[in-house]
Amino acid sequence: MENLKFCTVLYRIESTQGVLDAPFGFECQAEDADHAEEQCLNAYPNCDVVWVYEGKYQDALNDYWRE
Repeated sequence: MENLKFCTVLYRIESTQGVLDAPFGFECQAEDADHAEEQCLNAYPNCDVVWVYEGKYQDALNDYWRE
């Protein structure tokens, strides 16, 4: 398992979050964005993934809000 990257997956759980609430962050080591998303969905099966970022939560949020 070489070449793992630190990733943050931003996700929402509509039943517990308001529209203006920042997404939750799931941090993991992953091969790529798809692998990170898969890990998040395994941990939180009812979530909606909204962003995957290679880096920390606050940086992921900044990148997400810029888009």
